[in-house]
Amino acid sequence: MSNNKMSILPIRLGALPIIDAYIDKLGISDVFAQMVPSDARDKVPVWKTLCIALRNIIVERYPLYKMGDWAKQWGLINDDEIALYNDDRIGRGLDRLYRSDRTAITTEIVLRAIKKFELKINRIHNDSTSITLHGNYDDYSDCGAALPKHGHNKDFRPDLKQLVFSLSITSDFSVPLLFKVFDGNRTDDTTHIENWKHLRDLIGSSDFTYVADSKLCVRDTLQYIATEGGTFITILPETRKESSLFFEWIQTNNPEWVIAIDEQNPRKKDGIRRTYWTFDSPLLTSEGYRLVWVKSLQKQNDDGLRRLRRIEHTENGFAALKKKRFLNKEKLQSEINTILNTNKSNQYFNYEIVPIIQEHVKQTTRGRPTTSTLHHVVRETTYTIEYSQNALSIQKEARTDGLFPIVTNSKDPAAQVLIMYKYQPMLEKRHEQLKSVYDVAPVLLQNPQRIESLLLLYFIGMVITSLIERDMKLKMEEKNLDSVPL
Repeated sequence: MSNNKMSILPIRLGALPIIDAYIDKLGISDVFAQMVPSDARDKVPVWKTLCIALRNIIVERYPLYKMGDWAKQWGLINDDEIALYNDDRIGRGLDRLYRSDRTAITTEIVLRAIKKFELKINRIHNDSTSITLHGNYDDYSDCGAALPKHGHNKDFRPDLKQLVFSLSITSDFSVPLLFKVFDGNRTDDTTHIENWKHLRDLIGSSDFTYVADSKLCVRDTLQYIATEGGTFITILPETRKESSLFFEWIQTNNPEWVIAIDEQNPRKKDGIRRTYWTFDSPLLTSEGYRLVWVKSLQKQNDDGLRRLRRIEHTENGFAALKKKRFLNKEKLQSEINTILNTNKSNQYFNYEIVPIIQEHVKQTTRGRPTTSTLHHVVRETTYTIEYSQNALSIQKEARTDGLFPIVTNSKDPAAQVLIMYKYQPMLEKRHEQLKSVYDVAPVLLQNPQRIESLLLLYFIGMVITSLIERDMKLKMEEKNLDSVPL
């Protein structure tokens, strides 16, 4: 009988074996080993440090100073290696990653994903979000990395500095293809040409459709993409003259709407159906591009309800004014303007300030009146409002309810153009995952170079998880499964 004692070593597995399989399939360890500078004095290879940090981002984000404890729990390192994986080592690994050719690393990993998973890259969607930071970041103006600055914060924290995180995904289950980090005050309309060029270099061709929100609709950007042989789909901003021209045209013309999408509401079975119509406008943009107008049943209903609420709130405000006595006409006008401006309802009402003259007799002198007391007539003027709804204006606006314009140089049918654009919310879900599932913020790093390297690891993590998600959905479609029990 053997006297050897056995011990049990608990190791957490979770999703790690699945994640490791995709890391191996993409050869990420090899990419890091080949492209990130190493040092013979390293007690731990830098590629191993980065791969552990990558796994941590995907599975559960831990503070950098606890990375060694976390890696031990998951069986990634031995007991004697725990002290080696401290925040300094992770930080130096991020420094090495920043000094490497990060564009080449991203390109290599993405190209491997396209090849090994046969991703469709004929249509690419782009959008950006804010990575909100806590701290001053005043001493890094010449570091070469994207700089934290105040800008349009999509997390509604204008008091904090931020970075702009731009992401491009495929229409093939929204797998990320490209990310760029810009200064925090960089506006989206200035990023699209740069993004499009990088995508063309990545794919090796301009033969893809580039889809983005209304910030893409800039004359120089559209003309550049079109001149270079690309195709774009975007939304026409409301401020463009073409919108008002079409709204005037529709007052005396009936567009031949063609139904493009008609399906049950995915969120509420008894809700308004998800129905869209399209119409190829006879009016082109000022640059000569095609305008596809879309009518949404849900948006039509929402626009009508919003207008009714504005009218109702204005009516209540005017009714309250009629109960008051205004001795000053300018004061009443100011109150009217406040109500109309607050509810944005000036076009829905006709109104008039009406003087009310009241007469009463007053004795000329003080004291108890007698038969000889003299009297005179006193006239007092107060002001009130008389109003009515402007039926013609309301009817005119109602004809435009639910409408929004798509600008494109695509030759595809209008319904297909709409369907392609409607995939854009999947990109917003990737941003939501970055901020909620992956907990990218708060970014507890002071050096913008390290932050940019960390965001590269987040991008690679998103690629891996989206590929897992894609394979899962493809298998579900193959087996006709609507859901999988967890």
